Amino acid sequence: MVGVVALVAWTGVALRVVLDVGNISPGPVLDRGLFGPYHGGALGVAQRLIDSASYFTYWSNVLIAVALTRVWRSPSSSSTSERHAYTRSLLMITLTGVLYATLIAPSDVVTGWNIPDNLIIHYVVPVSSVLTWWFAGPRGWFRWRDSWAIYPVPLAYLVYTLVRGALIHRYPYGFFDVVTLGYLTVVVTMLVILVASYAVVALFVVLDQRHSRSSATGSLGSPGE
Repeated sequence: MVGVVALVAWTGVALRVVLDVGNISPGPVLDRGLFGPYHGGALGVAQRLIDSASYFTYWSNVLIAVALTRVWRSPSSSSTSERHAYTRSLLMITLTGVLYATLIAPSDVVTGWNIPDNLIIHYVVPVSSVLTWWFAGPRGWFRWRDSWAIYPVPLAYLVYTLVRGALIHRYPYGFFDVVTLGYLTVVVTMLVILVASYAVVALFVVLDQRHSRSSATGSLGSPGE
């Protein structure tokens, strides 16, 4: 199950790269502060690839693909770095699904080959990643004392978005669009998302602890133990 979801995540990432390189089914520019339009030729390819790599969706899909691949290849490994990488990527891909469904999807215009890629990276991978963790684990990896380790990458993404946006005056999402909303509104939005994300972390920790206790109780009560 873990290997299948990892493969799906890699497929979504690879399809995005193919669409960008081939300029296949380009999406519309909905706002003057958002990414695009693009030049033709090699310059346009570079622009599209860099912009795609500047979406939180891309970061989360790449990280969950790497984390699931590591778990699939070494299911018995539980190093600190692997635990942190997995919990971080699971939170990020969960936020990707929730934020897209609530803040972006209602007004998003998806056409052509962007439709299957959008389905994979915004719906299939987030949902299947959470379900895989729920049914298959790994267990005991979400811990209160390690919750700090989840945030360096999301924080780095937010800083990168603001710094790059200040240089090119374009942003990946409407709710991060400083050109239209101004810095105060965008920074407040980022802080709200960070605070809300910790509620998701807390939910993962509580559910993980409950799963771990249930597994321990089942093992102690099994015949022949």
